[in-house]
Amino acid sequence: MLVSRRRLGYLAATLVAASVPAANAAADDFPSRPVQLIVPYAPGGSGDLIARLLGDKLSALWGQQVVVENKPGAGGLVGTETAAHAAPDGYTLYLATDGPLTVAATLHRHVPYDWKRDFTPVSMITVGFQVLIIDPKLPAKTLAEFIALAKSKPGALNFASIGVGTAPHLAAELFLATAGLKLTHVPYNGSSAQAIRAMIAGDVAMFMVGTSTALPFIKNGNVRALAVTSNEGRVDGLPDVPTFAEAGYPQVDYSLWFSIAVPSATPAAVVNKLNADINKVVTDPGYMKALADRGFKAKGSTPSELAAFMEKDYIKNRDLIQKLGLQVD
Repeated sequence: MLVSRRRLGYLAATLVAASVPAANAAADDFPSRPVQLIVPYAPGGSGDLIARLLGDKLSALWGQQVVVENKPGAGGLVGTETAAHAAPDGYTLYLATDGPLTVAATLHRHVPYDWKRDFTPVSMITVGFQVLIIDPKLPAKTLAEFIALAKSKPGALNFASIGVGTAPHLAAELFLATAGLKLTHVPYNGSSAQAIRAMIAGDVAMFMVGTSTALPFIKNGNVRALAVTSNEGRVDGLPDVPTFAEAGYPQVDYSLWFSIAVPSATPAAVVNKLNADINKVVTDPGYMKALADRGFKAKGSTPSELAAFMEKDYIKNRDLIQKLGLQVD
């Protein structure tokens, strides 16, 4: 039986209209069962800690358990691939940050997902900062003095990272390029603690690392802090340490960030519900304090704001990685 084009159009419009209330109803009931939060890193790190803080607050808000699933491997690519291919129903959340997404897209020759195509941004959840620390046995007491020292010995000093293309590596390279310095890169793959131990032993001169990791070592005098990457003023817990902007290098803006994303076909109504609830958590005093105690700042966003931020972060990392000629197979 033949059906007119006009009739087909009417039927299609009717089906779409009928699906909107159904999607909204599903969002109203969401979540009706436990939610999985995939963390592409091992337990114990900053990402794992932040995910568990968020998960506990969402569990209390929803009356449903948020189960943190650690899926480490390949610098975060393993867990990210799992999240990218999960059912797009809102019951799989993904802890998103730069490494497996806005960095990997350029750094890695082969990535088993497309960060723009396979994920929908939901909300930012926190930002953190990196601090430039040096061996306290060096004569430099300020960033300017360290720059002068490094320029007087081109290539003689070295700097640590936790692997090629990681945030500490790229932040250090950004600083070195901005200041016109040449230092030798020494990667300690995956271990900030190992890199700091090497600095204490005098094996490396400089390390860019998250403030939450460096704070106890700075406090007890094992390392010397020279500048932090915050573009929002000095960091709580390190009030005596100037920002790079204060020290004359505002371009050295390589902060840490964590957000929540979901598989790309997740219904918009569910994404909006997730965004609203996550932003409730972000303003929760207990969540804010728990993050502040660890050197992070609670921060929410709309999905579109997060998408714009990630695009800007991708361009920044792409340009830096290409300039440095970095590539991982």
